[in-house]
Amino acid sequence: MKKLFLLSTMLLVCLMAQAQSLKVTPTMKKGDAKTYAFTTTTNVAGKDMTFTSDAVYTVTEETADGYVVNYQTKNFKSNIETDDLVGRLVTASSELMARAAIDIIVDKEGKVKGIKNFENVKKNMAEAADKMIDEMIKAMPDAENALPKDKLKEQVMASATEEAVVKSLQESTSALTLNGKTLSTGSQDEYVNDQGLKMKRMYFVSPGGKVTMTANMDMDKESLKKMIIEKVTEMAPDQAEMVKQNIDMVLSSGMLKLEATEKGSYEVGNDGWMKTISVEKEMNTMGQKVTVKSVGTIK
Repeated sequence: MKKLFLLSTMLLVCLMAQAQSLKVTPTMKKGDAKTYAFTTTTNVAGKDMTFTSDAVYTVTEETADGYVVNYQTKNFKSNIETDDLVGRLVTASSELMARAAIDIIVDKEGKVKGIKNFENVKKNMAEAADKMIDEMIKAMPDAENALPKDKLKEQVMASATEEAVVKSLQESTSALTLNGKTLSTGSQDEYVNDQGLKMKRMYFVSPGGKVTMTANMDMDKESLKKMIIEKVTEMAPDQAEMVKQNIDMVLSSGMLKLEATEKGSYEVGNDGWMKTISVEKEMNTMGQKVTVKSVGTIK
């Protein structure tokens, strides 16, 4: 047993010693353009929804501190039927946002720092929210009695901040996600995913600019309780007190079990831009599993 442990330790040391190190800094100059063909498949309750689109990044300005990169989604298509409410909501939002050009402020290493035209982006987000809510009320008229449209829109737009947009452009399926990072096998970082769950991520680097990563939820009981209470207080304040009183019992019973994982692989080109992106996210809430897989390839 001791020999096996020693052998494993020596193997790990050898692997770490040979580990590749990769600094991701894409070369940029005004006029450069990169287009990625993306296919995203979301599986909910055994049903697949597939979306395809082109993500276009164009360097439009060079500044003292970095660059401005225009980002736009084009050629959006889906396989969703028009009588599917969830599909209509997602399609309505995606089509509206596809028309919104986002001017991203990045530093010299290509890391996202801000949004130059945020007010215009926010206007498009508000239009998308209006259309989504209208679709929902049309399908479920009684829903407006429980939560008026203005109140629902207010809750949706509460998260429409520049910080949230920046975060979405830094997330794992973006062509900008690794920019500014120095990675080696075993390097880790922490982040908060789209559902507000704290995650811990580990990277593995191979020759030829290849990077893989795995991530798992990293929350103890107390932080999970805090997150759930904050979400309920935000979305349904009249239910907050009841949730506070019963949250320990619900968590202890296992009825409210949350699991989240993420894995991805990237290939970085000689110019520092992504060549390929493949990410799969899985979330399991009380036995209900949602899987989202995105694959992007530079054209």
